[in-house]
Amino acid sequence: MAIAASLAFGLFWARAGAPVHAGRPGAWFGLVLGAVGYPFAQVWLHGEAIGVVTDLLKAPLGRVEGLEVDTVMMVVVSVLTAYADEITRLAMLVSVMLVMGQPSDARAITAAVVAPSAGYAMIAAQVVLSRSLGPVGSDQMLAYSFVQEWAWVGLHLGTAYLLARGWMSDRLIGYFIAAGILHASALYVVTLDEIGWHPAVVTLLVVAIGLFAFSWGASLIPSGRR
Repeated sequence: MAIAASLAFGLFWARAGAPVHAGRPGAWFGLVLGAVGYPFAQVWLHGEAIGVVTDLLKAPLGRVEGLEVDTVMMVVVSVLTAYADEITRLAMLVSVMLVMGQPSDARAITAAVVAPSAGYAMIAAQVVLSRSLGPVGSDQMLAYSFVQEWAWVGLHLGTAYLLARGWMSDRLIGYFIAAGILHASALYVVTLDEIGWHPAVVTLLVVAIGLFAFSWGASLIPSGRR
């Protein structure tokens, strides 16, 4: 299912995506690095590290009269998770750049950040879609999950483009913040399903954010193909 989602997105990427040096060994190293990095992000960053921070914040927030603690915590967790992923992406970018010999051309730099993101997104899609195929899943929920994961692939690649552009233009901090905002917005939208929003509305919003991130990011990368 993850491969199917990736292939479906690949058809769109072939027309609208920014060109990359996908054939370089460093890019394939990045793909494997992204796949290996997913369990680390899920178990340690999303689980233990963010869990410690949220536990520290929940007690003082609970003492604030009239504050919707659950809503605030949903926003906090979304922001923390998003920026944890973007920091992980930056670390993988640096690693792949070193393996590639610190290239200066736009296509190689783009590959250095897109490849780990693609590996990360593919494993994430496999996990989510496998759960949807479980005994408690349904055809309708599988359809929503498939479309959402297609959009998440776009968002991961789109924010990767933003980081690549930031690296090339020496404005990495600004693009890093923008990537985190888009990522956090999508994560928060997903949590709306838990408070009663219809899955179709949630899916539509995730798709809108994912396509916006991808389109914006791809538009910032030099488009010349050779």
